[in-house]
Amino acid sequence: MNTDGGWISISEAARLYGKSRKWVDNQIEEYGLTTKKVGNKKLVMLADLIAHRGEPHNSAETRNQKSQILAPDIAHQTELLNQEILFLRERITDLENDKADWKAERQRLQTIIERQTLALPTPEQHRGVFGRVMDWWQGVARNL
Repeated sequence: MNTDGGWISISEAARLYGKSRKWVDNQIEEYGLTTKKVGNKKLVMLADLIAHRGEPHNSAETRNQKSQILAPDIAHQTELLNQEILFLRERITDLENDKADWKAERQRLQTIIERQTLALPTPEQHRGVFGRVMDWWQGVARNL
């Protein structure tokens, strides 16, 4: 890191603190930190930033420690997510098969319905045995 008398770029300050350039700009505004312009770069005095925000803590060593701590947890979560994905894929396959089975059954029933004539029963068929006996008896009585 080139500090050139304690001056660092906004990008470098953001990298040191593990924050965004916008965060550094906000710190400059909030605390009235000393800045200067060199060419098209805006520089901030590192000592001022440290005085208001403390020592940078986002070094490569800290990032590596965090990675080592998080790696097992991430691996476990990844395994759980992979298992869930496999389960969901199997469930989707089952549902698609069920859908195909239902479609085939519906088609089979439609074919049966189309082949049969669904006529309403005639009044004689509807009346049943007793009604037919009564009709016969009335016919016999008329002929007497």
